[in-house]
Amino acid sequence: MKLLRYLRFSAFDVSTEDGRASERYRLAAWAILANVASKAAAMAVMVLSVSLTIPYLGAQRFGIWMTIASFAGMLTFLGLGVGNALTNHVASRSAKSDADLLRRAVSGGLGLLFLIGLAVGAALWLLAAWLPWAKLIKVDDALLLLEAQAAAKLFALLFGLNLFTTGIQSVFAGLQRSFEVYLVSALGSVASLGVLWWAAQVQAGLPVLLAATLGIQSLSLLLLLGLLVRRKLFALGKITWAVRQETSGLIRIGGLFFVLQVGTMIGWGADALIISSALGPAAVAVYSIAQRLFQFVSQPLAMMNSPLWGAYAEAHSKGDVAFIRRTFKASMWLTLGGALSGATILFFSSEWLLHYWTGGKVLVPGLLLGLVALWTVLECCGVAFAMFLNGVQVVKQQVIVVSVFCILVLPLKIWGVSSLGLIAIPLVTMLVYASTHIYFYGFVFYSKIKSFMTISN
Repeated sequence: MKLLRYLRFSAFDVSTEDGRASERYRLAAWAILANVASKAAAMAVMVLSVSLTIPYLGAQRFGIWMTIASFAGMLTFLGLGVGNALTNHVASRSAKSDADLLRRAVSGGLGLLFLIGLAVGAALWLLAAWLPWAKLIKVDDALLLLEAQAAAKLFALLFGLNLFTTGIQSVFAGLQRSFEVYLVSALGSVASLGVLWWAAQVQAGLPVLLAATLGIQSLSLLLLLGLLVRRKLFALGKITWAVRQETSGLIRIGGLFFVLQVGTMIGWGADALIISSALGPAAVAVYSIAQRLFQFVSQPLAMMNSPLWGAYAEAHSKGDVAFIRRTFKASMWLTLGGALSGATILFFSSEWLLHYWTGGKVLVPGLLLGLVALWTVLECCGVAFAMFLNGVQVVKQQVIVVSVFCILVLPLKIWGVSSLGLIAIPLVTMLVYASTHIYFYGFVFYSKIKSFMTISN
């Protein structure tokens, strides 16, 4: 019942520390509810993208689709970390209550991301046209290779747009108005469902399926740009000046996030490519199904934790240590409990769930499912911890940890897939992730982390 007090439309009085804490929880609560709607629609897209398309695509074409789609996570570093830097930048400017500075930060940040997205989209399109697809994905069908190349070219353009729309999401996160992003995202997912169903009826190819998912989601988020204009937070007329004013600061802050994103690409984003190169696209389909099953655990917990980044950042700007300490402890315990119970339930019911979901087209080994379940628990806790670290701007330490993680995990994954098969991916990831994070955050950087719980900054 205590949580219900935050589900109100009117803002709390922010002239006191308690009032500011309550207002952060209110905005986070609405963000979580909106995120539930958004992720429910996104999960429906995920489920139907499997059950509607595997029957006519087959495991091999489906695996190619999943490999290309995985590039969206793998290539996020091409945004140079500007999107993530923009969240903290906007939160800091918002805390100062200076409308002109805030508008300049938003306009300059989004203008910079538009230029980056334009350049990245063009470069990736050219790369897709020249890549040796026959070597990247182990298939001999010339028509299938041409289809994969066409899908990759479309992905390049959509990814460039996605870098810009991700920046819009970052602005709303910094303003602690993520609930508006999630509501628009939910509408985009509903539209995706309709297009995906039609595409399955006509047995559309991979480019159409990519447009029905990543394309519609990216385009729907452009609606939020209109909200920023209406609220006078985005000034197109002064965007060139704003970009010049904000670029150096965003690039400097974003540089650290850029390294983190490169680490994410190496540590996680390359999994589909590693599997496809070593075992073929059909193996990607098997691993993707296992991953997507346990997203029913990780996604709801991400809904709970992602709005806290902006809340931590705003509290850090104002020195509200009590809020940071209380919120961090609660989020970690709730995440651990939810991940353990959810992963356990899914693992023991996975046999009939997967049979119903894939129609028996894809068989996932029990050992692989068990390892992915364990990794899911660790990953969920890591995401909750990362929201805290990002919010209080502990980024350099994350860069060190991620760098060591990547140096160790990539060669072990490549060796492991060749020696152990698919189970090497979650097994190696879990072992290296746990050892590096426990060592660095539990010992090397422990005093730094603890300081945010005990003193004002």
